[in-house]
Amino acid sequence: MYLHIGSNKMVDIRSIVAIFRFHPNKMKKSNSLEQYYRPLILLDPTKGLDEVRCYVVTEDCIYASPLRLETVVQRFQKLTNRPKWENMASELYPSEDA
Repeated sequence: MYLHIGSNKMVDIRSIVAIFRFHPNKMKKSNSLEQYYRPLILLDPTKGLDEVRCYVVTEDCIYASPLRLETVVQRFQKLTNRPKWENMASELYPSEDA
């Protein structure tokens, strides 16, 4: 399944590593996204970083999305029919007891 992350861009949900909210004040102090060593792709390059609301980190690159983090998460939940992110943790990281 593919998730729409803004500006006519669809991403395979299996390739999503993380989703971060954009914090302009924190970006000035240190860029924590540099640790992923992936190219940054602005979904709307005409507006630059002014319209970025969240980052979607995939296996190949980092997308700077104009959509709010909450919007992206809601779309993901609708695709996967999951009420909360926490419910995924048990499937992705099964306990040793099970």
